[in-house]
Formats: sequence, C-alpha cells, structure tokens
Amino acid sequence: MKAVPFFEHGSADVLQYREDFPDPVAGKGSVIVDIEYCGVNHLDIWTRQGIAGKKIRLPHVCGCDIVGTVGEKRVMVYPGVSCGKCAYCRAGRENLCSQFAIIGGMSDHDGGYAEMAAVPAKNIVRLPDSIKSKVAATLGVSYLVAWNMLRTNGAGKGKTVLVYGATSGVGMATIQLTRALGAEVITTVSGREKYEFAKKLGARHVIDRTTQNIAEETKKITDDKGVDIVIDHVGAATWPTSISALKQGGRMAVCGMTSGNDAIVPVRMFYSKQITMTGALLGTKAQLIELVNFMGRKKIQPVIDSVFELRDAKEAQKKMEANSHAGKILLRC
Repeated sequence: MKAVPFFEHGSADVLQYREDFPDPVAGKGSVIVDIEYCGVNHLDIWTRQGIAGKKIRLPHVCGCDIVGTVGEKRVMVYPGVSCGKCAYCRAGRENLCSQFAIIGGMSDHDGGYAEMAAVPAKNIVRLPDSIKSKVAATLGVSYLVAWNMLRTNGAGKGKTVLVYGATSGVGMATIQLTRALGAEVITTVSGREKYEFAKKLGARHVIDRTTQNIAEETKKITDDKGVDIVIDHVGAATWPTSISALKQGGRMAVCGMTSGNDAIVPVRMFYSKQITMTGALLGTKAQLIELVNFMGRKKIQPVIDSVFELRDAKEAQKKMEANSHAGKILLRC
C-alpha cells in the first residue's frame, strides 16, 4: 500500500513516501480501515522527532485522526488503545489505563498516514450522515481533548475561558465548543490576519500577543477578576501567564507541551489563588461519541486550512511546524 513511514527519528525530511509499504494485517479483535482522510497534529511531529525515554518500533506510521470506511460503513477511529481489563477500562475511563497509548502516536500502533490501518474493532465509531468525513478528521485529537477539558472543568453559561493560539487545532476547537456551551471566550493570536480568523470563529475577545500582555489584557477584560478556566496546550512558556490570568478558585486545564516540557510555576500565586489544575490525555471513547453528537446537533464546522495529498505529508508537517496554518491540516489518503 501507499504510506508515509519514518525509519529513524529526526526532522520532517525523515518521512518517506512509499508505494510498496506492507499492507496491515488485522489480528484478533481488529479490523482494517480504508482511510479517506487523516488529520495532522502536533503529536505527529513529536512522535517523528522522538521523545526522550520513549521507544517505539520502527518503521512507524504517524496519524491519529483516522477517517475512512470499514466495508460500506463510514467510520472514524477513537485513537486511544488500552488493556481493556483494568478498573479504569471497565469503568469507561480507558485514558487513565497504565497501558494507554495512541494509535499513530508514541506507540507501536501504526496510524493514518497510509491507505489502510489495522485498528481494534472496539475503537470504531460509526459516523452519522450529519458529520462529513473532513469534519470527522479534525475531531479525534484536538476537538476531543478540548471537549474533555471543557466538560471536566465546568465550562458553560456564566463562565469565561482563556485559550491560547486561536488558529491551532486545540485553540479553534476550544473557541467553537466554548461558544456552543454558552461560555465567553478570550483567545490569543499573533498578527492581524489571525485576529480576524479568531473573531470569525466567535471569540468575543482577542489578544495579540505580539503587542499586548496576555495576563494584563485578560484582567482588563474581566474587570480585574480573572478568568474561570484557562486551556493551556502550549506548556512551559505559558504556565506563569495562565496562573496569573486565573481568578480566585480558577481552573487550569493542561494538555500540551509545544513550548517545552519543564515549566516554572509561581507557587505562592498558585496556592493563594487556590487554583485547581487538571491534566487531559485525549478523552474517552464515550466522550468522543458525545462530541460527535454535539457537533452534529450544534452544526459546528471546523475550519480546514489545507488538504495535502498523502505523498506530501512531509510538507504538511513542515507547514504545521512553521505555524503558518489557520485551522486544521488534513491528508487525503
């Protein structure tokens, strides 16, 4: 089959387009998905670069947001795999399983940068007619983790949410979902073009981080109270700002480390504000099904920045690394 594996960790140039990559084999309890689209995520880049202390089998195929068909059924793939036996799995909290891994991510499970993928049958989510395939290819990572964080931290009417990077996958997802849940959104951008993008998405307040101080502007917008919730998918560079921007008793939801893994925390401010911090690793399959239904019901349409052909996966990742996209990047497989 056609696929884009990498045989060693490194820059985007290690991605190799192959037309003779071995077809996947469906083992016990697995099915073969004929892939139509696969979303591109920062996790793909981290996986390709390699994460210290984590080894995966090489060659490896990236891609977590898989959409395609199984037989005549149009489906998407829940990207999390787990043991299926522990107390967390039995309770439907599989993302807390000690063996939890992500298909196409830092695991031995090949992903969607290919024409086909073998996935556990239990991970298949049938798509309703109301959700187009391109839309579904944006949901499994960015929208699912945003949904998880918003629901876990009580986003809804009367709440104010700050999220960084309106043009990123998580940023866009958070803005659209927060608005649909009835909460008020503050977001950040760099430059006028991205400012206009954020306003069109529905963000009521947009801060240009290149000319404005995020924490100070957030306090002005909230009459010096601070926000109820911060969605932080950036990591080391933004943690002090996130804590400063929160109100007394606010909640900080963390799901990424784009700017680095080791953050400095202003401890006195953290405990004196009595902040609650929650981490989010994707979400559960039940949450994904809930999200798909919510998206259909609210008629939410993610913005697709660009669609690359499979052979151009290298260029798709380079575009994401350059932060020159506004919305989701997809591969047509």
